[in-house]
Amino acid sequence: MFDWRRAGSSCGLAGSSIFLIAWVVAIAATPGYRFGGQWVSDLGVGAGAPFFNVGVIIAGILSIPFAFTLATVLRPSRLGIAGSMSLALAGIFLMGVGIFTENAGETHWIVSISFFFLALIATTLLSYPLFRSTAMGPWSGQFTAAIVLICVAFVALYGMGPLAETVAVLLIAIWSLAMAWKLRWYLCVDFPAKGL
Repeated sequence: MFDWRRAGSSCGLAGSSIFLIAWVVAIAATPGYRFGGQWVSDLGVGAGAPFFNVGVIIAGILSIPFAFTLATVLRPSRLGIAGSMSLALAGIFLMGVGIFTENAGETHWIVSISFFFLALIATTLLSYPLFRSTAMGPWSGQFTAAIVLICVAFVALYGMGPLAETVAVLLIAIWSLAMAWKLRWYLCVDFPAKGL
């Protein structure tokens, strides 16, 4: 029988992995690109654009079922549900980053800023419910809070520039991968073992 929650956790793993691979391939395919010295979105209009844009769109699509699965595990926490829904909305805007590249002008910056804002809101809201969750464990909340603090610290120290953006994108991808892995582990190992 199809288990949509396991499928949702798999979507989180796949989306994060695909994005990271596409990011690395796009950097390798774009001569002269300076990691941390240029905007991540510059890859969406460079030689590696097809890899980057497709990876971003797929990651955005797959983050939506992952977010809904996370919401079911954090239920009945209102913060958990609100954070998960913010994460799903961030996924929609992430798709927009791949569709509306820098060539789209102002539209690109709107979807890009919306993604980062919603990702920040999502991780901030999810920190406490994850910490309290028996399914995800306290470390997941602590890790999430650390991600938020590091991102805010980089913006405070270096401003809203390419370095802070690169760090934020990398940390969001790592966070998504870690949370999806833990969620998958819970649904496939811990949950069945407890007979739930």
